[in-house]
Amino acid sequence: MFSKNKGVVLITTLFVILLLSAISVSFGNKYLIALKRDQYAEFQIKSLNIFRNSEIYSIDIIEKELRYNLNKVSRNNPILLNPFELNFDTSKIKIKIEDASSCFNINSLVLYKDNKFFDNQKSIEAFKRILLIYEINDRDIDEAIDQILDWIDHDSDPRISGLEDYYYSGPLHQPQEFTSKRLFVKIDELKNIPAIRNIDWNIFKNNFCALPHSGNISFNINTLGKDDALLLYAVFPNIDLQEAEFIVSNIPDEGYTDMQSFFEDFSDINFNKRYADLSFTSNIFEIKTTFELNDLKSSSESKIIFNSNKNGYIFSRFYNGI
Repeated sequence: MFSKNKGVVLITTLFVILLLSAISVSFGNKYLIALKRDQYAEFQIKSLNIFRNSEIYSIDIIEKELRYNLNKVSRNNPILLNPFELNFDTSKIKIKIEDASSCFNINSLVLYKDNKFFDNQKSIEAFKRILLIYEINDRDIDEAIDQILDWIDHDSDPRISGLEDYYYSGPLHQPQEFTSKRLFVKIDELKNIPAIRNIDWNIFKNNFCALPHSGNISFNINTLGKDDALLLYAVFPNIDLQEAEFIVSNIPDEGYTDMQSFFEDFSDINFNKRYADLSFTSNIFEIKTTFELNDLKSSSESKIIFNSNKNGYIFSRFYNGI
């Protein structure tokens, strides 16, 4: 009898110990989760503060550079060439500024005048040249153009291959919506357009952007890189892709200050016709910021546009990792 009682007591004691261990582990896990949650919340706050300060810092140095060097921004410009890096304790911050003008602005397909949008034939022809190089057929190109223009314009009259509110708000379209009747804010908005779904999205992702203005395509020749040959090819209808690649590979790091010197360096190439307004400086920049703290990492991409009085403002922000 005594032996049986000892067994019961032992089993009960072991059970209590097991239960207390389980409770301890549970509390320990909850404490670790809470601690990690607090650390991540602190990391988020630090990241946002760093991103905003990065924007302020970048706008300030770009404004100073544009005042000092009004007519030219080239590859070897210090603001583009030298990223800012700061290391302290277990943290690392890197800020890099890039010229963001070197892309095909999808909003350039229209001109804005007298409170109306009009087709911009120069940009439309350049748009066709890019898609044709990817062997997209004429029908899909025409549908894409008409549907993009109908998405932007203010009227409700569909073009030959276009679509207006009757389609997007109809029962067969999900989600039901209306055309934007405005410029594109970001390139991903093109995914709303049915004709775009018939074309490889990477073509648009790699070659097009949405900048906050319409009018002719405009970009800085001096900062073109090897990945921008297709853009140059698109806006000069009398050159082929190989010639465009040759040009961007031979633009000097110090850049050009006028069209005459640019044409003289490539005198064997036919520049007689073009679909863009070319420049040797830029008013659109992208700030890329990364922040690392221990094993956590976040990043931001902010785009700045500088108006005629050289004051800059952010028109696009993207955060990752927070």
